Amino acid sequence: MTSWINCGVIAWLEEEWCGDDESVLVYFKGTSLAAMADGLSAHDRPPFAYGNGTAPGDWGVIVHHMFNPSCGDFDEIDYRELCPQGAELMVFVPNPSIAQAHRPKAYHYKDGQISSCIDYEGPDYVGDYWPNKMASLITAAGLDHENETYEEQLTQLICDHLGLPALDRDTITLDRDLVASYF
Repeated sequence: MTSWINCGVIAWLEEEWCGDDESVLVYFKGTSLAAMADGLSAHDRPPFAYGNGTAPGDWGVIVHHMFNPSCGDFDEIDYRELCPQGAELMVFVPNPSIAQAHRPKAYHYKDGQISSCIDYEGPDYVGDYWPNKMASLITAAGLDHENETYEEQLTQLICDHLGLPALDRDTITLDRDLVASYF
């Protein structure tokens, strides 16, 4: 797994899980764990890890596989469907194209709309079909693309900006059987 997630966001995912390079981390707020799990399951991506005991108004966390090869499903999920009015999602995709070795991507959704698409290869890019309300924040931070800790710094900037909590291994439930069933 790429090192960009070592900044405390999901370092525990680097352990010996099968297929961890194809996992997606989703922080959610304003919707329930049950609604997220049901929505992901409806897309053939049942979560294999999730945070426990999130208080209303706090960020929860859920982890699922990017694809489901066991049923031949390699389509991306439209997270807008999982982000009802009043909800917010921050989706981290550490390895969007394993074969092409692209850098990570992150997506921020609010009220069913995408507000920021952050491509770690060009995080300050904004286009007609690629909104990025965090572009000015990222540009102002002046991160150096050549720095070996660049991905960690960018992830930490996003986490700090949104107030995303660090993950705590003791508060995460993991379904190892589900992880194994994918491959």
